[in-house]
Amino acid sequence: MTTFTVQMQAFRDKTKAQMRAALSASVQDVISEAQRPEAQGGRMPVDTGFLRGSLVSELNGAKVAEGPDSYTLAAAQIEPGDVARFGWTAEYARRLELGFVGTDSKGRTYNQSGRHFVEGAAAQWPAIVERNAARLK
Repeated sequence: MTTFTVQMQAFRDKTKAQMRAALSASVQDVISEAQRPEAQGGRMPVDTGFLRGSLVSELNGAKVAEGPDSYTLAAAQIEPGDVARFGWTAEYARRLELGFVGTDSKGRTYNQSGRHFVEGAAAQWPAIVERNAARLK
């Protein structure tokens, strides 16, 4: 192989590693932001911790883990092109995210505005990726 070919392969490998590292760090940062309690400046309401603990992390359609820190395992395994999904399975997660006004199926009446802990974190994705890419450059 020529020196140029070896240099280009090294550049390719370094770039792939940087892309993967930026992706992994960015996934961790976004879910960490979604999980950040209101008491610490986040949007997630935390009373008992059940909502945070109901996080389920999937990668390419397979459950990786569940629990408040499960996203770190998924992020550690993620590769560019993979599909990662994160969801909170607590019965009231959607109501806290989006809000709910009305009476539920059990006859309880709510007038609750959404906290948008997922939406707020997801909106930060471009800035988080940019920050991690610059840090890893």
